[in-house]
Amino acid sequence: MTNKTVKITFRMTEEDAAKMDALMALEGFRSRSKYIRKKVIGARVFRRNLRRNEANISKQIELLRAEIKRIGVNYNQVVRAVNSMARLRDKRGNAVITAHTIDGKLTDLRTMMISVLDKVDAIEAEVSDNSCSTH
Repeated sequence: MTNKTVKITFRMTEEDAAKMDALMALEGFRSRSKYIRKKVIGARVFRRNLRRNEANISKQIELLRAEIKRIGVNYNQVVRAVNSMARLRDKRGNAVITAHTIDGKLTDLRTMMISVLDKVDAIEAEVSDNSCSTH
């Protein structure tokens, strides 16, 4: 093993450091130095097997991706409906779609997004807890 004699330091925000720690935990790294070397110069670093907790986090992220995709599909359906309905008129020439209808659909999407964000917050907290316990 080669001695590492050069020390490189840099600064980052607390938010960036927390994100890096979360990514490190997801990839199974405990050492910031090893993680940064791997990302910067592609040094070969052996990744340990995922623990049960980390595998659970990975599964939660996959479920969130699926949920976000469903929200996107719902959003596209609402936009398509608004565009189609905006062209429809009753016998008096009034638009068929109402602001109330649009508002209801957007409220549904907002509720779904809040649910996803709550889940992301829970995963982030779990990752932070794991990061703190591995240092």
